[in-house]
Amino acid sequence: MIDWLTFVAPLAHVSGEHGPFYAGEVMATKPDPTHPDGFMLDWSVLKRKSFEGSYSSSIQIQSTTDDEGRPAIWVSGNPAKWFQGHNIFGSEDMHGLVLEMLHRICSSVGLTPSAENLECWNAGAIRLTRVDVTHSFDLGTLPRVRNALRSLDATANLKHRGRGHFKGDSLTFGKGSRRWSLTLYAKGAEIEVKGHKLPLDLAATQLPDLAQGLLRAELRMLSLQLVAEQLEYVSHWGDNAASELHSRLLAGLQIAEASMLDVTALDGLPPRLLGVYQLWRDGHDLRGIYPRNTFYRYRRELLRSGIDIGVKQERSGSDMSNVIPLRTVLHAYPVGVPQWAVGTPLFFEPRAKFA
Repeated sequence: MIDWLTFVAPLAHVSGEHGPFYAGEVMATKPDPTHPDGFMLDWSVLKRKSFEGSYSSSIQIQSTTDDEGRPAIWVSGNPAKWFQGHNIFGSEDMHGLVLEMLHRICSSVGLTPSAENLECWNAGAIRLTRVDVTHSFDLGTLPRVRNALRSLDATANLKHRGRGHFKGDSLTFGKGSRRWSLTLYAKGAEIEVKGHKLPLDLAATQLPDLAQGLLRAELRMLSLQLVAEQLEYVSHWGDNAASELHSRLLAGLQIAEASMLDVTALDGLPPRLLGVYQLWRDGHDLRGIYPRNTFYRYRRELLRSGIDIGVKQERSGSDMSNVIPLRTVLHAYPVGVPQWAVGTPLFFEPRAKFA
């Protein structure tokens, strides 16, 4: 799904104090050389105006100019949340979402786009500066998602990005990059965090249950990467461009066999290691049980059988519900829009045509 968009679209309108997108200005002054105690304007910037959509979710808009010097607007926000109130799933129709956003913006301020504006919009002549594309993988439960994230933190590497940065319930590869980054996180945990909670009426639907077992993979692309991929304009995004790009970059995630946690056969392990394995599987932190040198000796020996005791397990006794073949899951087809949401307000689908 398209989870965030930032773009500049041509739109004939009055900018400044009397314009429909005016929200004030930020100004800086400097000493006036002609008056010892005076000041003069150094620079000023128009503030961004918030436009609320569904359930008070908002996007930011600012008057600007496009590459041709024409009046334009800068738009940034989450189209899924703006239209449907949540981003557990959503549309991948780049062109449709951008058109819907522009038409709703104009309608909300009583502005009619010019024929030239409409021609540019319909042709996709709209420059993108940030695009977030997300896919979700169903691991069944929130504990299994957290277990997978710890496992990935221990041994996963992303091509051209190296090791990830782990914090809370998320793992980010390429943190702070000016080109692109990949974040894996627990969607079920996110919707419990202040600022990300579902509106009350949406929380009473099937959405929270669906989110609990989702491992979300969020690909963020900024302007430099969009240009490198030749995707800096809306017109360059075909029907499957978002999915193909996400799958290609996610395929660079290299997961060591030791992090698979899908060991089913323990034949050949000496009795002393079977006890170590059982303690690890039951959720004990072995670093606190064994001396440092002993722990790392056991870890090296168990890694030969595909078991990484450095990745702490949930305390689940004999329940092996957290055992996940991560390589299979992350390279499988992601979870799509559930059938029960199609045709309801829970899923916003852009119109096929615009007048």
